[in-house]
Amino acid sequence: MKNILIVFLFLILKTNSIMAQDNFKVLTKDEEQAKYNLRDLKFYKMSPYNESLAYFIDDRSLLVLQNFPAAEHSLILSISDFDHNKFPLLPENDTPYYGCKELINRENFTKENMLKILNELNFVYDEETLYMDAEKFNKKLSRNDKIKFFIPMLYFIGENLHKICPNAEWQFYTLNYFHPFCEAGLYYEKRQFSFYDLNLLLEDKLLRDKNLTFRSIYKKIQKKLLKDKELWWDFGNVKGD
Repeated sequence: MKNILIVFLFLILKTNSIMAQDNFKVLTKDEEQAKYNLRDLKFYKMSPYNESLAYFIDDRSLLVLQNFPAAEHSLILSISDFDHNKFPLLPENDTPYYGCKELINRENFTKENMLKILNELNFVYDEETLYMDAEKFNKKLSRNDKIKFFIPMLYFIGENLHKICPNAEWQFYTLNYFHPFCEAGLYYEKRQFSFYDLNLLLEDKLLRDKNLTFRSIYKKIQKKLLKDKELWWDFGNVKGD
């Protein structure tokens, strides 16, 4: 099971995503709040698939809200589609994490699997020259290949940050968008260091062509990690005063 078929990983996402066909409507938060008052709607249930909350609009349709504070959209779905987990894949849900969701877990988020992806992209990994090599390589990648490149770069930058707090372990946090996926971060006892900022910076560089280098991304997150040393100072390398 460990040797998953990475060669097909990025192709099966779109085809395996369970999508509603035509029987849905996407609402912005403003549209939802202008049209519906939850106090006037009867609650149906919470989805066991993604923890979304459904309210009756009529005897066939539901207003479906993501149970997620930063949610940008809600849906109008048929009861049947809701019960069968037929949710559309919205742009804010269509992330590199979602595209690689089979990898983002304790079993598969490994150096071995990251190197397989890099090999498929024809990138030769060298720990000593990673950031310099990645800069040159990134310039010739298509958008789809940049999405593939995202997760290995997250992993290897994360492993470099891991050296600051060697007793920590990777942990994976489920985000309940309409199609759930996990994000990666570091964890030690009850202490967590989220890589949310690392995710955003990598998206800015790889998907939005912002003027950032991989080395500068590492430095920005390293600075934040060291600033939060009150949470991390007993990890081995970093000592508190």
